[in-house]
Amino acid sequence: MGSPRENAIQLLRMLGLTGLEAELYLILLEKGPLSAPEISDYLVRHRPQIHVALTRLSSKGYIEELGGRPKKYRAVDPQLLTSMFMREFNALTTKALEYMKSISKPSFEEKFGVWIIREPEVAKSRISQMLDEAKIDALVMGDIKFIHLLSDKIEAAIKRGVSVYVLSYALGERGAKFIVEDMPFLKKLRVAISGDIVVVVDSSLGGVLKARPTLPLKHGFLLEERTLVDYLSHDYVNRWVSSKVVVDDKFNFPLRFTFHRMALYETRKLLLENKKLRLISEGYEVDTGAKVKVEGRIVDAVLDLPAGYAHFKVDTGTSIIRVGGLDAIAEEVAGEYFEIHEETG
Repeated sequence: MGSPRENAIQLLRMLGLTGLEAELYLILLEKGPLSAPEISDYLVRHRPQIHVALTRLSSKGYIEELGGRPKKYRAVDPQLLTSMFMREFNALTTKALEYMKSISKPSFEEKFGVWIIREPEVAKSRISQMLDEAKIDALVMGDIKFIHLLSDKIEAAIKRGVSVYVLSYALGERGAKFIVEDMPFLKKLRVAISGDIVVVVDSSLGGVLKARPTLPLKHGFLLEERTLVDYLSHDYVNRWVSSKVVVDDKFNFPLRFTFHRMALYETRKLLLENKKLRLISEGYEVDTGAKVKVEGRIVDAVLDLPAGYAHFKVDTGTSIIRVGGLDAIAEEVAGEYFEIHEETG
């Protein structure tokens, strides 16, 4: 941000004026009605340049003319100009957005790779937008300001039935109290010591922005590469299990997850309450890669993060099957979707 005058010139240029036209408008605001020769002497500019700029300002409605010899000019109230501009801008924005949204995308848009956004505020908005695409579960991490930025999107996702986990840092007890008061719909909220801005949805799409000022890069990254998304979600779960609990309400059955380790973590807690649980999982046979569906009673939920063991033990009625995540190697099944049901009776 520059001086007040520089800010005013920048705004006027955004409204469509040239640098000279912006200067003329401000001079007429400051000095009152002036003639072209007076303006020319004041700015030390050639009179033809001044006349051209005054004609353009008059045609745009920024100044008023008083006939006579010499002709006088005065500036129109700036509030009137900005109000008129905003009306035109809003009308143009509505029509332009309607058109851009109507442009059809390819029937199949392949997602891949890592996309870079170099403007931090745009990156925050783009990362927060990912929550609109969440269908099953979502992991969110950031400071209080970012969490509040996502408030409406988080609430909308929860109303759609999405399981949303929120991990905030630089919070403290006061900050946690504010979040709970402002966002009473949260069911899962914890506090971490530090972290970045992160959103991961449905284990398929991730976004991260290095939020710490000690790091020189301020680029945002959109991850559409499943392996990298898995690493991001694994790091999130590692932070989650060691973070301080603020809100830990239970989700209604059936519990649905794409995040394998979060599914294991929640299931372990339920098993410790002596809940009898069943798993329905969709995934792939580790040996053959064939698509498979596993259903059965959950015998155990193994989550040993230091050792790297993470799998469900499921009694299908004919055998005990271990269901890992998509990175499974030792297990029989690599799961990508997990549904937890409570057995009754």
